[in-house]
Amino acid sequence: MQHDNAIVVVVYNKDIEDSITLNTLVNYDFHNSKLVIHNNGPKNITLGGDIARKINSKFKVVELVNCLSNSPLSMLYNKFIQDNIDAKQFIILDDDSTITEEFVQAINRNEADMELPRIISRTDHVTYYPIEKKKVVTVDRELDPRKSFSIGSGLVIHRSLVEKFQKHNISLFDENYALYGVDVSVFRRIYQLIDKGENFKIKTSSFLKHSLSRTEGKESPFRIKERLIDIAVTTRRYPTLRMHIHLLKKIAINLVGFQFDNVSSILKAYFTGMHPRCKAVVSHRNF
Repeated sequence: MQHDNAIVVVVYNKDIEDSITLNTLVNYDFHNSKLVIHNNGPKNITLGGDIARKINSKFKVVELVNCLSNSPLSMLYNKFIQDNIDAKQFIILDDDSTITEEFVQAINRNEADMELPRIISRTDHVTYYPIEKKKVVTVDRELDPRKSFSIGSGLVIHRSLVEKFQKHNISLFDENYALYGVDVSVFRRIYQLIDKGENFKIKTSSFLKHSLSRTEGKESPFRIKERLIDIAVTTRRYPTLRMHIHLLKKIAINLVGFQFDNVSSILKAYFTGMHPRCKAVVSHRNF
């Protein structure tokens, strides 16, 4: 069955009724659309009560997936697209974005390969994404597909983009990343396909309000380590002199700070070329 939109909301460590995304998504009608609520753990959740009735009234199909293994987001996104390949568009959302009228309108009228909503921090009300030529874009316009990127939440992916990737037999998201780096990987692959002669139309014509970890005070040790793993994988998979210098600086800083666990994580990610959670999934597949 062909749907106008296939929408995935990735929920982590919260119940459905606690998701800002789902609570604001139900303010709008998505008549010929499918909603996939992907619970990425750590415990099972259920779809019930008032929020369930609201969700079911707004979508043609609603599916709840309980996956307690905390799947790498790259693999989750690629599987979501493949499982709903007949849809006209694919929309990726996390669980704490405020859906706006402008965003819904952009979904309904989108004809570009990709719509990148502007991401406004709920904390300081500043726009942080998308980035084009190292500058934040704050107005509606087309973007240079070779010089632009954004975060994963809010990506509106037209089937035309998927077909261009299929032509070259590659998935949209690089499955060597699990958390940080997943969103940027689709743009790196777009840059590579441009080098092979593909053309892309990317624009921003809407906005979302979002919780960004970078604006919410000091980062946790977990997030610090995840960002270091992202740098290591990127240096290995998309090597440049600048990335190698950046990686060496991070290793030196963590050595001086006696953060030997971080150094170990960096080296393992660099030499394997993938996030350890991705490595675990690949190893399980090959077992």
